[in-house]
Amino acid sequence: MAERPPRVLFAIGSLSRGGSERQLIQLVSAAHPDRIEAVILTFSSVCDPGHAALLRDLGVDLVQVSPARGPRALRPLASVPRALRVLQQVKPDLAYPWLEEASATIAPAAGALGIPLVIARRSVCGAPSEKWAPFRAAIHWAEKRAIRVTGNSCAVIEEAVGRGIPRERLRLVRNGHPPVNPLSPPNGSEVVLGYLANYRAEKGHRRLLDALELIESETPWRVDLAGAGPLREQVGSEIAERGLGGRVAAAGPISDVRGFWARRDVAVLLSDDEGSPNALIEAAMLGRPLVGTDGGGTREIVAPDGGLLVSHEPHEIAAALGRLIDDRELRLALGRGARRHAVEQHDLERSVAGHVGVIKEALEARLA
Repeated sequence: MAERPPRVLFAIGSLSRGGSERQLIQLVSAAHPDRIEAVILTFSSVCDPGHAALLRDLGVDLVQVSPARGPRALRPLASVPRALRVLQQVKPDLAYPWLEEASATIAPAAGALGIPLVIARRSVCGAPSEKWAPFRAAIHWAEKRAIRVTGNSCAVIEEAVGRGIPRERLRLVRNGHPPVNPLSPPNGSEVVLGYLANYRAEKGHRRLLDALELIESETPWRVDLAGAGPLREQVGSEIAERGLGGRVAAAGPISDVRGFWARRDVAVLLSDDEGSPNALIEAAMLGRPLVGTDGGGTREIVAPDGGLLVSHEPHEIAAALGRLIDDRELRLALGRGARRHAVEQHDLERSVAGHVGVIKEALEARLA
């Protein structure tokens, strides 16, 4: 009789369109039910319709519980009883929370029931809630209790070591993306820069606008922004105030990533920091050259032959963007390099096998 695959409860704040959420959905889609029996727990009713439909088709149970009330710093601890009830009902062989808030909630419940724990870290700066001592203590306790902790870039792994997680418990599992055919370069006379990021302060939209005001190029160019988030109206207002309305368009979220990059020449992301920016990986897989801020996991995505790394200084960013706007051959060469690097480093099956391997490793370590 074939051995039953391990039953794994994944937990995450919500299943919105974010990068970590898509990565989890891809993992479950590839591994369930042959390699793992997956159940997903979220602490929100928010769920992208595409994610929900896919999970239904796969027969993956999605358990959604409402978040606890009260101060945000205490919500993960206040939600522990709800997580405990779900774990008692699901009876998983292992719990695998993604991101800090889910980890802080699941770890105490899993510990009370003797369920082994793996945590997915995907950030080089931690959660915003860590500025509050109760949450910070809870997540650090959870990370130190976990049998294994995965990180999606070397930068995330090193940051985890700095947080006190023993290196021998850490495993690098890079983000995985399905194979896609490269896109042909756009044929228009205007060079179009794409900026695919949710409108949040750390995503660098203001830094981009500062740089755009300094670009000196006789080649026609424009920038298309796309994403969701609380600062979309503010970014739109600032574009108008700076007189950039004729060059910069701020659109909402998109569902067709390939279609977006088909009409853009260069992928730009100027975040404060990133663990492993999926927006740049997806653009690179399609053959677009990259421009990214030199820090965190971004420097592992923007290879020397695939794009330009820049500081946070607007004049340096403007110079890099102007260089790519004016040099078509450079854009084409860097696009080929970006795709080559992305295909080598971010193969979906290698990523899935990495996560499944860590799950099995943790179960074996628990029995040892």
